[in-house]
Amino acid sequence: MKLSLLSSIGVTLLCIFSSAAAANYQCQLADLEKTQQKQNPFLKKLNLPKDTIIVESDENDVVHGEQITFKGNVVIYQQSQTVLANQAVYKEKQSQFLAEGNVKLNSSAATVEGESIFIDEKNKDFKLVNAEYQLGFNAGRGTAESFNIDGINELSLTEATFTTCPGEDPSWLFSSSEINISQEEGWGEAWNTVFKIADIPVLYLPYVTFPITDKRKSGLLFPKLGSNSRLGAYYSQPIYLNFAPNYDMTFTPSFMSERGWLWKVNSRYLSEHSDNLLQLEYMNEDDELPELEERYLSFVQHQSYWSDNWMFQLQWTELSDYGYISDFNSDYHHQADTHLNNLAQLSYQTEQFSARLLSQNIVELGLHSPSYKVPAQLELDWNTFSSVNGFGFGVRSSFTQFENEFVNEHQVFRSHIEPELRFNYHQPAFQFEASASYLATHYRQQFQDRDETQTVDRGVGKFRLLAGLNFEKFGRYFGEDVRQTLEPKIQYLYIEESDQSQINLYDSQRLKEDYFALFRSQTFSSIDRIEALNQVTLGVSSSIFNQNNQEIFRLGVAQVHELDDKIDLAGTNTQEVDSKPALAIEVFGQLSDNWQIDGGILYDRTSKKANSGFIALDYWLDEDKNLQINHRYVRDVANTTINQTGLFGSYKLNDQWSVAASYHYDSERDINLDGVIGFEYRSCCWSVQVSAQRQVVLDLNRTDFDNDGLVQYENGIGINFRFQGLGGEVVSDISKLFSDSIFAYRRPYLITK
Repeated sequence: MKLSLLSSIGVTLLCIFSSAAAANYQCQLADLEKTQQKQNPFLKKLNLPKDTIIVESDENDVVHGEQITFKGNVVIYQQSQTVLANQAVYKEKQSQFLAEGNVKLNSSAATVEGESIFIDEKNKDFKLVNAEYQLGFNAGRGTAESFNIDGINELSLTEATFTTCPGEDPSWLFSSSEINISQEEGWGEAWNTVFKIADIPVLYLPYVTFPITDKRKSGLLFPKLGSNSRLGAYYSQPIYLNFAPNYDMTFTPSFMSERGWLWKVNSRYLSEHSDNLLQLEYMNEDDELPELEERYLSFVQHQSYWSDNWMFQLQWTELSDYGYISDFNSDYHHQADTHLNNLAQLSYQTEQFSARLLSQNIVELGLHSPSYKVPAQLELDWNTFSSVNGFGFGVRSSFTQFENEFVNEHQVFRSHIEPELRFNYHQPAFQFEASASYLATHYRQQFQDRDETQTVDRGVGKFRLLAGLNFEKFGRYFGEDVRQTLEPKIQYLYIEESDQSQINLYDSQRLKEDYFALFRSQTFSSIDRIEALNQVTLGVSSSIFNQNNQEIFRLGVAQVHELDDKIDLAGTNTQEVDSKPALAIEVFGQLSDNWQIDGGILYDRTSKKANSGFIALDYWLDEDKNLQINHRYVRDVANTTINQTGLFGSYKLNDQWSVAASYHYDSERDINLDGVIGFEYRSCCWSVQVSAQRQVVLDLNRTDFDNDGLVQYENGIGINFRFQGLGGEVVSDISKLFSDSIFAYRRPYLITK
């Protein structure tokens, strides 16, 4: 006897509810495991072929060639599932099976109970009357007046319900007059659907479609709503359009009671060799700032690979005004961003040669003096350097065009070539590097107040030696076997002095300095500023590694010593280039599996003041149990001192309640920068999150922003409901509140537990 139709039941059910697998089923996991354990202990001892079934019963009546009647405790075994009933009849001619009385289907996908089950083996049709189902892989359950499988891939339910809530009185429930599901297409559709909360109808949908696999489909996404003092009450409704598997679009109209309508369009296109993204945002008129007229944002991102060697990148953002992002935020820009990096880049690379053609425009947000644009830059690099010890030779070259219509020196052409001879020798216990190079740069400068062109030539020789040792020993610290390293390091760096008084900063900014930066051979991001140096950097670091080769402690100290105090810095822009003897200290400690401290300081021995410093203490137990306290200090950033303290914390109090908070304070200006607190209640089938936020308004369109203590605050309250099994998160997402903060929380990457 064969009844292959039963084998499709489990597969079909699994696909039906795969889209609801996000539901948190831990509330009923124990009960489900008990149910599954009782399902079919006999089958654990059998290895049945796919189309073979075994029927057990207290008695049976066989009419040869017509039918077989099974009575009393009927159990039908088929692979990993069983059907239990009081009685069953199998009609051989019609290949039909009818089971009645306390029918129960047990499978790995679901447990279904009903009055009767009818199976048509020839047509692969299946029908269960007055069914109650419980999913085996999550908490989804419901009822259906009829539960039908037509063929292999078609499922239909009438007068059906669905919920993930336990108990006889669920907190929420979906009820539909008819549900049809196509396993082949991966989608289902429902008619006359009513969404109920606490048995109260709150939403009626005459027709709705939903996925049963990970396939995307056009439709409405979850809306976003809330209220704050900057936008007023707001509501956003994303509308998703899936044109093809590799091309989609999301259209999002948003209404803000204090600002008006904002329209957003996001389009994504993926091909075999490229990844493309387009974001368009438009507001016809801002009710609060009508003088700005139209406000908009456009963002395009493209990346393509033509072969193993060729790559093209494009990233560009256009704004109507500097304050757009801080007012409305963006999916691809943070409200605290200080600049936009617009670029188009074509690159070619082999093992020894690379070429790059770049066009770049870095836009500083705010009413600042505009930076130089780079309409075109060509870089060509060739070298014989390799990981093998020995000598190598290389040549770096570039040609760059700069433009800035807002300054007198409005156009500059820079040509640069830098040959370098290098020797490397690396061993596990010793490293030695030596390099000698010559930096030759030619500038051709054009001015708006005169027709003549000015040329500047600069040639600078550079010599560098770096040597280091690596000592190791094994010992026992912190109650475990460890490996400790001691790494002394010395660097000698000599760079010729050169007159740079006629050279402006076109694309060069001073690099951040710390322990590792003291061993660099340059202190600026590009070549417009090259410091005259004759100095030695001494450093030593020590680390402790556990048996898993995980670093649990590190201390590094480095100091710069000038060898020649008589370098003639006349005409070399001493305020921008003069080397300062520095002392750097960096420390890291994995205090336990969950506690970590990380900090550093850069001390100027000439002024006897700290130039910069930071310290952070992290506690990390889980995604929803973490704490971070941090402080950062920078003496001078664009003529501004940064002296700020921050706190992040989130904690899951129990299975239902979680709390999160963050706070940042500016000691230099004595102002509260940002504060967020939120609470979350989560049950087995729904959750609610309530948050309050107060933060400084970043109005980059104001000329007096952050200069005269004119601080304005934005206050907001948000409420977010989620229903498990409808795209809600499995675990608490209370810590995601920090993404709306000016200072977004970042998990300490060294904590690995």
